[in-house]
Amino acid sequence: MPLSAPNTPIYYLSKKQLFKQRRWRKRANPIYLHTCKFFGATLIDRTETLETGIPFQVLDPTDSLSKTDLTFAAICQQRAIEIIHATATQTIRVLWSGGIDSTVALIALIKELRAQDQLHRLKVLLSQESIQEFPSFFHQEIEHKLPFDLITTTIYDHIRDDEVSVTGEHGDQLFGSDKLKYAVQTGEAYRPYADVLPYFISRKLGTEKHTQAIIDYIQPQLAHSPVKLNTYYDYLWWMNFSLKWQNVSLRLVYGLDKSPDVLGKTFFHFFRSPDFQNWSISNHNKKIQREWNSYKHVAKQYIHDFHPNKDYLIHKEKEPSLKEVLVRKL
Repeated sequence: MPLSAPNTPIYYLSKKQLFKQRRWRKRANPIYLHTCKFFGATLIDRTETLETGIPFQVLDPTDSLSKTDLTFAAICQQRAIEIIHATATQTIRVLWSGGIDSTVALIALIKELRAQDQLHRLKVLLSQESIQEFPSFFHQEIEHKLPFDLITTTIYDHIRDDEVSVTGEHGDQLFGSDKLKYAVQTGEAYRPYADVLPYFISRKLGTEKHTQAIIDYIQPQLAHSPVKLNTYYDYLWWMNFSLKWQNVSLRLVYGLDKSPDVLGKTFFHFFRSPDFQNWSISNHNKKIQREWNSYKHVAKQYIHDFHPNKDYLIHKEKEPSLKEVLVRKL
């Protein structure tokens, strides 16, 4: 995104922009760049603790979050109501990947639109990969019940300005990180993060050269976590929740050449709400049981209650569902 002045606030930079464009490499704190390489994304610190060298403007600060007694299901219903009421009579199109997060969003909207006798407003955008990821849901809940469009190129070519788009984005930021799979499977995820972090950073970067500098750079930011960080699982959840959130909020928006202003108007990420964030910090022990296939089990139970499928409930794992459609180069 072009700058009009040296300190113009920046809301989003793709990884390609950050590392390939000289003006950003020159301005960025060198250790910040190494930290971004480890996490595989442009990091925007919602606590505004880290010195990045780039004037990022934070959309969703973490300082106003608090505990909640609301259940996951209750917040799903509440969020669906918010989206329905905020969009008047417009068509609501859910970008359904077949994965856990977008399926939760779709179910919540089906239930609430049906209860309000407005189900005719709902449409689904999906791909062949979506169907393959959750075939029983497509055939029983979408195929003959809801209008849907099949993605034939990229997702960007199918989003319409006269419709409201809803995604399942931010599910990983609430529950943990898809980068935890190996660590969970080996048991390393449940060890003290200080014991295993040097190994994982060095392994990812292919060198120990910047490992300690990255650890020291991030350390002051950890004090802002509302959840006590003990294990590597805790650590990566907080990194995802506090540093990757805004990147996830805006990657589709900027791919469409839109401004952040469309968020909450014609573009909704289902899990981008204070209530879901409050649920995340209040229910840290409910994000995973022990095995990797129990990751997001609360969300999978919500799906199972609407569309019983024991295999999906017990064995479904997190998959990078957006990889097949987010192909436009930024």
